[in-house]
Amino acid sequence: MNDNLISEVLHAKGFGSNVQSIAENDNSHVLRIQSPTGEGYMTLYVVMKGVYVMFDEFHLEACESEFKNMENVFCIDHCRQGRIEHENLLGNKFYMESGDLKLGRRINHSGRIHMPNGYYYGMTIGFEIGEAEKSIKSELPGIDIDLEAIVEKFSSSDKFDSPAEEYFIRRDSLLKNDEYIDRILDEMYNVPKEIRMDHFKVKIMEILLRLKMLDKTLYTDDRVYIPASQADKIKEVHKLIIDSPDKNYTVEVLSQMFGIPESTLRKNFREIYGSPIYKYIKKFKINKAAELLKSDRSLKVSDVAESVGYDNPSKFAAAFKDVMGITPLNFKQKK
Repeated sequence: MNDNLISEVLHAKGFGSNVQSIAENDNSHVLRIQSPTGEGYMTLYVVMKGVYVMFDEFHLEACESEFKNMENVFCIDHCRQGRIEHENLLGNKFYMESGDLKLGRRINHSGRIHMPNGYYYGMTIGFEIGEAEKSIKSELPGIDIDLEAIVEKFSSSDKFDSPAEEYFIRRDSLLKNDEYIDRILDEMYNVPKEIRMDHFKVKIMEILLRLKMLDKTLYTDDRVYIPASQADKIKEVHKLIIDSPDKNYTVEVLSQMFGIPESTLRKNFREIYGSPIYKYIKKFKINKAAELLKSDRSLKVSDVAESVGYDNPSKFAAAFKDVMGITPLNFKQKK
């Protein structure tokens, strides 16, 4: 029965030809999506007809998705680690980070997936609204869940006048005000296989019951929305930085090169990549240096320092220790 349900989700529900099933058992499929920048894996469990849980593990920067959304889908997306780009109906970008929870209809799916830091781990709980409601009432008849009411409650927009705009909850707000959902989500990541499917059913019902009673107005959307044209420029800035680790660019120079006001460059870079630009550059250069020291023991520390833009060995040593917790010489000797 589960194999038929999973097959239906894979093929009839529009995952696309670039998603392949690479492993399966009685109640799950492991799916793979590949791109020139890496690959991603999705482990899909059909908990009951119309209700599924999918765990995502992506090690890539970008890929094209052929996923075709159905109008009756409602998804709860949780980011456990990394960052992932989303787009609203106006074409503006916003970014999920570790701990964020997003509820929406997937209407805005553009087909382009971007992970600014090159990785993303998370979970999606998906509902095909009509089928899911039937399954919930059939398998858990004593629980009062109005799925359509929850969908209506959390898929409208407080920021734009569009009935299809996704509503975004920052999980750090839930940590302060409602640790209940945090605990439920954490418990879903590591479950013994002997009780996995029943455990998923119980936890999904707990989440729905909690969403039913939550006051939506307590979770306002303070996410920064970035116009697509500005997001693209920030990505060009990022590419320049990682393509030329031996160069040292100031925010002033980058601002002039790309025609972005300095304050906008600082703000948007942090929003997309999760770190202030100078801190990001420093960490990138030091990690690059560590890779070189590890891969070629014949390299002098001074040569590695110069290759990542440090002409002062003392400053390089201080920066390296600040990031790696050890001096470059000790790192080289240890490795």
